[in-house]
Amino acid sequence: MKITLFRNSQDYKSYAAGETIFRYGDPADVMYVIVEGEVDIVGNTGVVIDSLSEGDLFGEMALVDDSPRSGTALAKTDCKVVPVNRQRFEFMVQNTPHFAVVVMTIMAERLRRLMAGTTAE
Repeated sequence: MKITLFRNSQDYKSYAAGETIFRYGDPADVMYVIVEGEVDIVGNTGVVIDSLSEGDLFGEMALVDDSPRSGTALAKTDCKVVPVNRQRFEFMVQNTPHFAVVVMTIMAERLRRLMAGTTAE
């Protein structure tokens, strides 16, 4: 499932291929939506557990449980990502309820893949 709400956003951050967006264990207060490029999510063992592209989100657990990062996000290609802080997230959930359903669906899909021992292609 992809998120298109942010595709025209001008408040993105740019990362060069190979650049770290965040590291395992970092404090977490924002999630990100990819508007251009690709991002790899790497587990604490160094294995790529997910490869994401335009319309995908990552770091969403930061806005759900206030825990440190559970993985490392690396720009696989040059990319642009829109940071979504708690205030913006809560606004989106209240004013665009489908957004909350999309986020929960994405989290459920990832959890099911993890439990099955597979990764996204």
